[in-house]
Amino acid sequence: MKKISVLALAAVMPICGAIAGPGNTMSNGMHTQPAVWTVTEVMSLPDNTPVIMRGYITKNMGNNIFVFEDDSGTIMLEIDEEDWNGNTVRVDDIVTIYGNVDKGTNYTEIDVNSVVK
Repeated sequence: MKKISVLALAAVMPICGAIAGPGNTMSNGMHTQPAVWTVTEVMSLPDNTPVIMRGYITKNMGNNIFVFEDDSGTIMLEIDEEDWNGNTVRVDDIVTIYGNVDKGTNYTEIDVNSVVK
């Protein structure tokens, strides 16, 4: 019976690490820091997944749509006026984006909740 329990635990442990996300380390079962996702990683996440991203807002496309870039690629952001938190951001400012993945049939973008400079 103990062998079955050990095997079951061994099978579940890799899944727990995948759920924790990149950048998270677990010590005694606790997360030590929130995950910071790259554009490449975000593209494969399911709709409505909360994300934190760090990089640059490089272009204003109009209608609250902006281009975000990090070392792995680019993605569109939807940022409403109140989500800027009073920040004025230039293309060379590193920002942290807090938001949720928004997946459609032919697109993936981030619905931003907060921009931190």
